[in-house]
Amino acid sequence: MCSGQGAVIKARKIQRERYGANYTNGIVPIKLFEETTSFTIKQRKRVQDVSFAEKLSSRSAMKILRLAQTISDLNGEVEMSDQSVEEALQWKIKAAEVHQSLMR
Repeated sequence: MCSGQGAVIKARKIQRERYGANYTNGIVPIKLFEETTSFTIKQRKRVQDVSFAEKLSSRSAMKILRLAQTISDLNGEVEMSDQSVEEALQWKIKAAEVHQSLMR
């Protein structure tokens, strides 16, 4: 695994090759993202379960999947790992908690 700027450059290269265009995980059209990424049924169910428990929208669930793919790319993983999905969930849950605390 690279760190810092080198990891970002490698991850963006992986994403451009995956999508065949100048797209990154954050901006690729949903249909193309779904056609070119490979989450297991277990991983999708985990995101769905946490999204339901945390009362997150479908849009938030898609952002979690995009973030998990980005984490996986940064780690140089060929296959999506459960660890990348868990890390993305933790980031999203933490962001939601911070947002809620700011709203008080």
